[in-house]
Parts: sequence; structure tokens; C-alpha cells
Amino acid sequence: MIPIIKWTLWQRRWSTIWWCIGITAFITLELSVYSSIRGQADQLNEALKSLPDTVRSLFGSQDLFSPVGYLNSRVFYLLLPLMLSVLTIGLGSSLIAREESDGTLELLLGRPISRGKLVLSKLISGLIIVIAVALVALVVMLILVKIVDLDVPLSNVAVAALLASLLSLLFGTLAFAIASLGRFGRGASIGLASLIGLGGYIISSLESSVNWLGYPAKALPYHYYNPTAVLNGDRPWMVTGVYSLIILVLCLIAWLAFRRRDISA
Repeated sequence: MIPIIKWTLWQRRWSTIWWCIGITAFITLELSVYSSIRGQADQLNEALKSLPDTVRSLFGSQDLFSPVGYLNSRVFYLLLPLMLSVLTIGLGSSLIAREESDGTLELLLGRPISRGKLVLSKLISGLIIVIAVALVALVVMLILVKIVDLDVPLSNVAVAALLASLLSLLFGTLAFAIASLGRFGRGASIGLASLIGLGGYIISSLESSVNWLGYPAKALPYHYYNPTAVLNGDRPWMVTGVYSLIILVLCLIAWLAFRRRDISA
């Protein structure tokens, strides 16, 4: 397993580095301007009150320029989970599919390693990459929160980053499980995982303004993602546990599906 993990990480070393650079740039851009608008927070919030509730709900906060509201709306409600989800869905749909398209899957299976261990190796490789990028994002946020004097406890920022990472991993493992089904699965994995992720964001954001959306929203992971509460000190261990359980179930589905599928299919 270790050689395959090393091989996968080596294959994706440059993309991982660029992901770290990109997420650092986006977070820095979003948070560095807070110090220049802090003194105008009350006026800006008053101006935003003229916007429809449906528009404001897409930012995940009604108070966009308080320390918690700004950090939530600019990073945690959309930017961080969106970027991490793009990363995880891309990894999930390609960790095995890339080996197939490159013609190296048969070579890997020719080694003294079972299909189950191959899937596990790929999952561990993807997890290492996601953890690396998420840790870079967290370190950058912790530094900038202190620099721009955002009055939010660093422990709350860390827990919010953990929750965003788990949400993104859920979408990534969904893509991996679908991709493990075969060629049809690989084609559908990006689309379906992206639909559930982006659709969940839109439906969950609008459910407070459109009553009937509350029913389908409860079936979507994004409905239970509440970074505002976390930044205010809430510890959503139940949600964290459910996300983790779903991720494990999806990994098990991927493991079972790949063990039984015809590689030529």
C-alpha cells in the first residue's frame, strides 16, 4: 500500500502545491480588506438591509460586516467549502479513473496487492492531499484573523474549518464511490456530486425565504452546515459525527463496488 500512496502523491505533487497557493491567495484576498471596512460596518449593514432577504440569505448571514458575519460570509459559508469541494470531487472522480485512462491500473493490479487495498491506498492518498490543503487554509486564516484583528476565537475558526473540510470530503467520497462503479460511474461522479453540493447550498440558503424548500433541504448535507453558529462558539459534534459516518459508508461502498466490478467495464 505504501508504494501506491507514495506514487499517487508524487503524481499529484504539483497540483497539490498549486491548490495550496490558490487557496492561500483567495483567503488572503477576502480577509485582508476587513481592516479597511471595519469602521464602516454599521453603514454597510444598513445599506445591505435594502436587499431582498433571498439575496442576503445566499451569504449565510444577515450581519455581513461584524467579525463573525464577515468571516462566515466571505470564507466559511461558500468560499472554503466550495474550493475544497472542487478539490475533493476532482480527486474522487479521478484517483482510480486516471490510472485507467493512463493504462497503469492493470500494472498496479499486477502487483501483489488486492483490489481492496488498492482502493484503500487511493482513499488514503486523497485524504492526505485534502488534509494538506485544508491545513494550509487553516494556518493562513489563523494568521490573518490575528493580523486584521477579527474578534473571533481561533478555536472557533479551527472547528469551522474542520466542519467545512468534512462537508467537502463527503462530496468527494460520494464522487469516489460513484466513480468506482465503472465507466458510467466515472462519467456521472462529477456531475452528481457537484449537483448535490451546489444544489444543497442554494436550497439550504433559500429555505428560510421559500417555505417549501425546507422539506428537501433536510435531506441535503448543506442544511446541517452552520458555520455562523460554530464561529459563535457552538460545537456541532452531532453533525460532525454524522458527516464522518456518511463518509465511512461511502468509502465502504466504493471498496465493495471496485472489488466486484469488471475492470474492462
